[in-house]
Amino acid sequence: MGRISRMLREIIEKREKTSIRRVAREIDVDHGSLYRALKNGGNPEGNTIEKILDYFGYDLKFIKRKEVKPGKSKPSKKGR
Repeated sequence: MGRISRMLREIIEKREKTSIRRVAREIDVDHGSLYRALKNGGNPEGNTIEKILDYFGYDLKFIKRKEVKPGKSKPSKKGR
């Protein structure tokens, strides 16, 4: 999840040139929680990711890869 945290932080601070505190206030999230979620190794919740992306006008899209990279575990078929 670290990569997502870094990307969100970059959107907030570099691309949109605003502060995490301001974004937290605008999306109604505690700024301390948002700082922790977006720091290196942070783990933002799905609804927080969605709120940030929505605030800046981004959509989240999942795209299926054609193949699984070597060394990566394949998704479980359990429950299908």
